[in-house]
Amino acid sequence: MTEMKILIVLAGSPPSKELLEREINAADFVLAVDGGFNAFNEYQLQPDLILGDMDSANIDEISSTEVLNISDQELTDLQKTLDYVFRTHPVKSLIFLGAGGARTDHLLHNLHICASIDPSIRVQFINEVPVDGDFSMENIQRITSHCHFSLSVKSGAILSVLPITEYTGLTSKGLKWEISNQDRSHGFISQSNLVIKDDPRFNIEHGVAYITVYQ
Repeated sequence: MTEMKILIVLAGSPPSKELLEREINAADFVLAVDGGFNAFNEYQLQPDLILGDMDSANIDEISSTEVLNISDQELTDLQKTLDYVFRTHPVKSLIFLGAGGARTDHLLHNLHICASIDPSIRVQFINEVPVDGDFSMENIQRITSHCHFSLSVKSGAILSVLPITEYTGLTSKGLKWEISNQDRSHGFISQSNLVIKDDPRFNIEHGVAYITVYQ
């Protein structure tokens, strides 16, 4: 069975219609998680499935979309969603919208949860930032020893390493201040680094790191 690109829309800051439509068109399967459905409802778009305990979703106007009500209070909506996705679909990549917003603890918890999933799966969080700032988009991507890749960003973007878990042997190519065989245990920090070559590349020997790009 062909592995799939899964789009998961959470109940944090809602994506714009433009961003949501772009990611829907690129995905093989689209899930709205509880209040994440409200953006679909506002823009008159439909996910393939609505999942969660339905305590914050406006589901009065749902037409033919399937609703999977999971009321287990021991798990977060993201944990319920990942459990469903991995039981029912062959996963190539996970794209998350609506994971950011006022609750930083929710975003950090989501990053911790996704740090432990299959390292061969590409994981990406996309958040729009206020238009009055220097940047319009925050893109957080997970890098593992099984998933080396280049970031699809242009020269001039700002980039930081977000050390959620332990890792060793992190190396970059295409930054103003290159990262060379670094690990978290040494207290390594790379904040507001500058991309000087389109599509910079990253490798890591062990563990998980998140690369955060602002553009």
